[in-house]
Amino acid sequence: MTAHFRKLSMLSLLVIAALTAAFAQNSNQNQGPSGGKTSDSAAPGKVTTKPSTGTKTSKPTKPVATNPRTAAKPTEATESVNGKWWTTGNDFGTSQMFLEQNGNIVSGAIQYADGRTGTFSGVWSGKKINFTWTNSSGDGGSGWLEQSWNNFLGGSYRNRQGVTGSWTLSRIAGNWCFGGSRERIRKVNHGSRGQLFFVSGDSGEEAGRLEGPFIFLRGDFGEVKGTLNYKSNRIDFETGTFWTWCGR
Repeated sequence: MTAHFRKLSMLSLLVIAALTAAFAQNSNQNQGPSGGKTSDSAAPGKVTTKPSTGTKTSKPTKPVATNPRTAAKPTEATESVNGKWWTTGNDFGTSQMFLEQNGNIVSGAIQYADGRTGTFSGVWSGKKINFTWTNSSGDGGSGWLEQSWNNFLGGSYRNRQGVTGSWTLSRIAGNWCFGGSRERIRKVNHGSRGQLFFVSGDSGEEAGRLEGPFIFLRGDFGEVKGTLNYKSNRIDFETGTFWTWCGR
């Protein structure tokens, strides 16, 4: 009896233990997280990726448009005034002058058609020469000359008696191209009284004369008149032919 009762008690304990274990397992499976941490490791935060802060690239600048109306225009270059000049404005008197320029100092020697001589002294500023002069007859004065073009000097003067006048000079001595062709060059020279000489490759040495801004060439049928243009770089003749300046 006692042994039988012990077996029933042991069996009952085993059943109760089995039921308890089964209930516990079922309870764990049905229970879910109800808040709080589920892990000792912190949940990853939201990562914000910032753009790279490298060197900034500047936008290319657009070229500034130039208004052709306001753009600076190149000025005509001037030559040195060195050399021989012929007086084309006869207020000053028929003459020729030799000029020499050293920096901004200009000096010269004047030869008049009537045999007088003179000296010229000036200071170059921009395109203008402010000058004084004297001559062998005791006259003299001051004035200015502007190199408006390479072959032209023009201005005014006032002598010691207070008389004023204009004075213009042009380059005549040098090389002139017949019809503008460098294949037909006339080498021209002149004297203080206006006597003109020139040498050409196709006709040899010829002569003529100067009278102010006019040139007279001797021809088989008389003189042929030519006129200097306002820049003194072209001579137009009555025959329809012309010479252009092509250097010294």
